[in-house]
Amino acid sequence: MGTSASSRGTNSSQPLVPAWADDEPGKPLPTPEAQRFRSFRTAFGKAVAGGGDKGDLRKALGHFARTATGGSAVGPRRFGNVYTAGGGLYSALRDIADGNAVPGLDPSQFVGRSTDYFAQALGQFLAGDTADADRINAAVQEAVAAVLDLNETFDPAVLTDDVISELLSEFLSQSVFQAIVEEAGGAWDRADDEKKTADCEQALLDLVRVVVDKSLQQRLKGGSKGFTQTEIKDFMREATTTAWSDWESYQ
Repeated sequence: MGTSASSRGTNSSQPLVPAWADDEPGKPLPTPEAQRFRSFRTAFGKAVAGGGDKGDLRKALGHFARTATGGSAVGPRRFGNVYTAGGGLYSALRDIADGNAVPGLDPSQFVGRSTDYFAQALGQFLAGDTADADRINAAVQEAVAAVLDLNETFDPAVLTDDVISELLSEFLSQSVFQAIVEEAGGAWDRADDEKKTADCEQALLDLVRVVVDKSLQQRLKGGSKGFTQTEIKDFMREATTTAWSDWESYQ
């Protein structure tokens, strides 16, 4: 987790959703508001300076959802590649757990290797070749690190239904978190020490996790017979839309 990408904050004049990331290609987009990131970054800068005060972060998320990203009807469209990778993540994890072949990935390479190696290989496998590749790779690895012990020897038996559900929630949470971190731009410079920056990162991630996990886990319950990749994509889209809808109410 980190803010290395935060300096690449999006220019307000750019489209609300890049064409290569849009999960509803061809659907018209509203015209972005002028200076659409200003209120978000101002509020976020205050949150960073305060070490991640939840009140300030909620205000920042409200501006992020309503103005910076165009609301719940637009913002979630930005994660098309993430939803696709999420479907692929679920399928790969289920196949590895069940001892099945994974097209494009050789599960035998994990035998005797660390869980860290598994995380890296899985991240590279799912990243694809879109402009979101680095974000997806990082989100997969962060998800594995958050749910499993990277120093343990990887064992497919650890991939129970509950663990797979946790990994999916964490993957989506990390993906959304990264997007917010990047759009914050120079607001990260408001912290006067590294601890405040780290505390703010953790507080933000926790806020993202709460809403994503609640929505996604409701959909994943009772899935012992498995889901299709398309269903997982739809669940992730729904969870992201729920997050934006919740955040729009934050003042």
